Amino acid sequence: MPIAALTYLELSEIHASAFKHERSWSHVEFENLCAQPSTCLISDPHCFALGRVVEDELEVLSVACNPSHQRQGRGRTVLETMFKASIVRGAKWAFLEVAADNIPALQLYKSLGFEKAGLRKNYYTRASQSKCDANILRKSLIQPK
Repeated sequence: MPIAALTYLELSEIHASAFKHERSWSHVEFENLCAQPSTCLISDPHCFALGRVVEDELEVLSVACNPSHQRQGRGRTVLETMFKASIVRGAKWAFLEVAADNIPALQLYKSLGFEKAGLRKNYYTRASQSKCDANILRKSLIQPK
């Protein structure tokens, strides 16, 4: 249910530009993930959200936006669209992992209603070989009545 279809190579290029300090995903990895029936990809020409719905959970695998198009609401739009598509597929919860030092992403996720559910110490290895913790965030996709 993409907003705008991107090729696997374009997904890989956006991911690489957004995550310069980490190993980016290859176009083959994107192709393999997207081939799984549980996968949900929402994109625009400069940003995407990739997740998978298993049972009643949406696992947000990656959200990436080309740096020249960040802070324009694109990440929020692709995530909100993914939430709606995932609810249709039976998801009641969304969860994700985010680097503890990724302040813009943490601010976005907080504004979308995510709350901290856990911590993975030294989870990410940076290109410099330094380590960074991962916050595990969770949110309900079901609106209270």
